[in-house]
Amino acid sequence: MDLSMRERAAVKVVTDESQARLISDPMRREMLRLLSRRALTEKELSKIMGLSPPSIGHHLKALREEELISKVRSEAGGHGIIQKWYIANAQAFIVDRERLPNDVRRYFMPIDIERARGVTACLSLFGETVAPSTRSMETLTHQVCNAICKTAEKYQGPLEDDPEKVMHQIYSNALRHTEAVNSTLRQFLRPIEISVS
Repeated sequence: MDLSMRERAAVKVVTDESQARLISDPMRREMLRLLSRRALTEKELSKIMGLSPPSIGHHLKALREEELISKVRSEAGGHGIIQKWYIANAQAFIVDRERLPNDVRRYFMPIDIERARGVTACLSLFGETVAPSTRSMETLTHQVCNAICKTAEKYQGPLEDDPEKVMHQIYSNALRHTEAVNSTLRQFLRPIEISVS
């Protein structure tokens, strides 16, 4: 499937199990991130990622078969070799874990926990006293993931010159407007004890 730039979406919420399995691979996620910004050839991706062209070709084929990327143009290069440029079909891919079986969902948990840790670390940087626990971190992780998916499903913004702008809007709106997340974040904050001498 060839894609015109006008057909790209700003956001794709992934609910399909086979697409989610594909995205669970860190190399493929990085390829999608790179291809969400601009069209690249197999050779360019190989150089950027430090993987061999056959390995890149294998990942590109899988991503293309699952309709996560598309070829946008082809032209003959040196020695008659046809160069193909690929681009992601969306600028942001958000995986909806709630619609996936547990055996797929578990592959995303390390990423999700790191995201929640980043949120609580930012609170600490802003002078808040944070008291995380394993249980509260798991609760926060679950709520942040749900909030991001709900926000992504409603996203109506345009394609941006940089896909990080789309991701930032989704994440900040999800955290700002979700009472469950804000309530959980407040539980992380413990009152600062003032000792009187």
